[in-house]
Amino acid sequence: MKEWTLSQRYAIVALDGLESLHPSMAKDAVLRGIAAAKILEVCMTAEEECDCDTFQEKLKTAVEEAKSIHKKERKELEHEMASLLEADGVLEEVPDILGCDINYYTAGVELKAYRSDSDVYLRIREELRAEILEEGEVSIDSVILLWLFRESGCIHDLFSAKEQERLQNRMLTLAAEQEMYHSLWQAEFYSAVEKLTEKFLRVKKKLFKNPYLEGVNLIFPYLERRNAIFIDFVVLGTNVEQRRIAVMEHLVQHGHYVEEVKSGSETLLKVDNNYYRIFPGTVRAYKVPIQGANIVPVYW
Repeated sequence: MKEWTLSQRYAIVALDGLESLHPSMAKDAVLRGIAAAKILEVCMTAEEECDCDTFQEKLKTAVEEAKSIHKKERKELEHEMASLLEADGVLEEVPDILGCDINYYTAGVELKAYRSDSDVYLRIREELRAEILEEGEVSIDSVILLWLFRESGCIHDLFSAKEQERLQNRMLTLAAEQEMYHSLWQAEFYSAVEKLTEKFLRVKKKLFKNPYLEGVNLIFPYLERRNAIFIDFVVLGTNVEQRRIAVMEHLVQHGHYVEEVKSGSETLLKVDNNYYRIFPGTVRAYKVPIQGANIVPVYW
């Protein structure tokens, strides 16, 4: 199997599910990460030069590049990386799941998103999780990848809340033992606007304890990497399984890979590379109630 560079592995995971045709705050954060990764991976491929001083200099350059990269440069970087990964068959443009929402498909709005190859996505994710969460040595390569995911808001897609606590403790221990890890974990490259949004999201998740995020994620869909949507169909007289089948058929018709996944006592939907819960709901359009189901992303 092909060995991907640091920036390519990062992009395969971080670009997955992001809207491809238009700019977004989430995508800008990922493109900053790609810019930083391309600088740091040069240091990783020249092991004899990668002493602490050299690494810290490269890290400083990477952070400055990520913070200062302009809109045009980000667009060029996105085209370059997406084209390379598409040519290798590990990334494709598909209909965005947000396009399955009643407000979008009824208006005829075209939305596209990146979808990474499921096997490659899973391999990169699980290799990182295993190295970080299990006992043993952790390579600088994996710590850089973890740092990139943290800075671009991908951590919640990869680690549960409990795992994030273990992750933080592990990184504090590693940072105390190695100066390179310490410098990396202290560095930040997201913009002031992204930082403000991240603070808002942290407050939001503390205030709203509803496990389905009802009324929260649905109001602020663009502030998350993944979107909650509403699909309309007749709910009256249906059971849970029938509603789940109706949702799955709708998503498949719009170009998505969908499968049922058991998680304890509940059944989730895996849509492409992400997981969702379903619960019935009603929205109003011109004071007319419309039945259907809310599809809400699962954060482990």
